[in-house]
Amino acid sequence: MPNDGRWATQPYSGYGINEALQEDTELTHVGPGTPCGEYMRRFWQPVAMTSQLGDLPVAIRILGEDLVIFRDRSGAIGLLHKHCAHRGASLEFGRIEEHGIRCCYHGWHFANDGTVLETPGEPEDSPIRHRVCQGAYPVREVKGLVFAYMGPPEEQPGFPYYDSIDLPDHELLPYSIHSPCNWLQESENSIDPFHSVFLHGRNAGPQFAGLEHFVELPVVAYHSRPNGFVYSHARRIDDLVMIRFHDHVTPNMAQNGAMFQNLAKPKAFGRMSLTKWVVPVDDTNSRKFGWRHFNDKDEGLRQGTPDDVGWEKVDFYGQTAHRSYEEMQRNPGDWEAWSSQRPIAVHQREYLGTTDEGVAKLRSKLKRDIRAVAKGKAVLRPEGTAEKPIHTYAGDTTLRIPKDNRDDKALMDRVQREVYEIYLSGDPYFGEDRKEFIQREIEGRFPMA
Repeated sequence: MPNDGRWATQPYSGYGINEALQEDTELTHVGPGTPCGEYMRRFWQPVAMTSQLGDLPVAIRILGEDLVIFRDRSGAIGLLHKHCAHRGASLEFGRIEEHGIRCCYHGWHFANDGTVLETPGEPEDSPIRHRVCQGAYPVREVKGLVFAYMGPPEEQPGFPYYDSIDLPDHELLPYSIHSPCNWLQESENSIDPFHSVFLHGRNAGPQFAGLEHFVELPVVAYHSRPNGFVYSHARRIDDLVMIRFHDHVTPNMAQNGAMFQNLAKPKAFGRMSLTKWVVPVDDTNSRKFGWRHFNDKDEGLRQGTPDDVGWEKVDFYGQTAHRSYEEMQRNPGDWEAWSSQRPIAVHQREYLGTTDEGVAKLRSKLKRDIRAVAKGKAVLRPEGTAEKPIHTYAGDTTLRIPKDNRDDKALMDRVQREVYEIYLSGDPYFGEDRKEFIQREIEGRFPMA
């Protein structure tokens, strides 16, 4: 019996809503030629940690493609299609050379850009090496992560150099974590501030030191940006209003405020603890690549543990599969929440509410951009340089503002929007000049004592 809508409101309605429904393939399928896959390929994506690259090639899978990544003996990194263009043997069994890699099967030697340097079994005058190229992608190595551009060569953008890459006094440690689910449901977690109230606060007690106030529902404001969203959420403790800003740059990059912070006094324009990308491995697997930021000023409680950051690990609760099943059940974290939505979440099964405003906004923007690419149109992509990096806004501002007993929610909403406008007013500046300008403007408008 088809689901005609009656069953959703009836007790014991399992029979009426048990028919199979299709996932939203426009947003979730990422292989070559798919709408979302073509869209994602227009952006630089992290694909590996440099710590993976030793004296042997490494087989990886990204966007539904099987690849091999390696650092040749000259120090340059290559990212090639996994299967040799000659007879299909895997280059994960190849030999790394001074320049490029050599297939184990017949010795074909490929440069890092995929050109054939040698075909030793062929006659010396054979033209074959001039007619064949191994599939390859350009890469960029940045602070322990390797990024690749896997889209049309003629549309390759400049690298998205964010200001968070070079913040003074920030130590960036790379990490990477696998999730057995579609990329979107993990990425959506970063634009949903309300899950923190329940998953990280009320369910089993506060999971993160310094964020005990997250048990209270926030006042949230979403601020649309050309490249995605900035959103803020404000909460009150006594006469302090704590405002946390997040970046969500489409398609899949996000940053949030400090993990272990001291909120006992005012602070202006603190910065982030995390920069991360949720990269599709294929339709039913994703891999997060990111940097954990360590900075004593922004993380005032100094409870971060750098030794717990790296491959399949990060130093805060509930981010990986590496806990007992009983612990996952008794105190689930983010990993359980996004991975348990099915390998691919079925949006037709969802009943979105007011807490899902950010998720709805993100899906709408992604669809607009995906459809633009499908029509052959260009989409805006972030580009920056070390001298003029892309501005980001993630971090925390805490202000001393007396409670408005008539409508404190309206007050917190107005204040966080004013602070956001101050953040934007600093866009003409870069580096420490920008930070000093924003802090000066906030301190001039709001009491900080």
